[in-house]
Amino acid sequence: MRGTPIPVLEASLQPDPSEHSDVPSNLEAKVEELEETVGQLAHAVNSHADVDQAIGVILAVSEKTPAEAWDVLREVSMRTNTKLHRLAELVLAWGQGNDLPEEIRSELDRLLRPR
Repeated sequence: MRGTPIPVLEASLQPDPSEHSDVPSNLEAKVEELEETVGQLAHAVNSHADVDQAIGVILAVSEKTPAEAWDVLREVSMRTNTKLHRLAELVLAWGQGNDLPEEIRSELDRLLRPR
């Protein structure tokens, strides 16, 4: 019986056109979903990089640990009602010599003040 195809396997390997009649619309929807996911992931990676760099700025101007610098950013974000990513952008600009908005500057000063 060697070399003789098994009819059950052969039948199961044949595509049934009726099962795939909606493939183009499903495929198009899946492509759109994946493109949106890729866009969200790219934004998340960029946001994460900005936050990490802002933590580095806090480390450079204080005696905080990385975990404490993260807590400072998180706290300033909450107290000033500023999105974390936006705060990170502002802190990075501040690290390059730009001014911070007064509310953010005063919160940073308060949290970075030695105790």
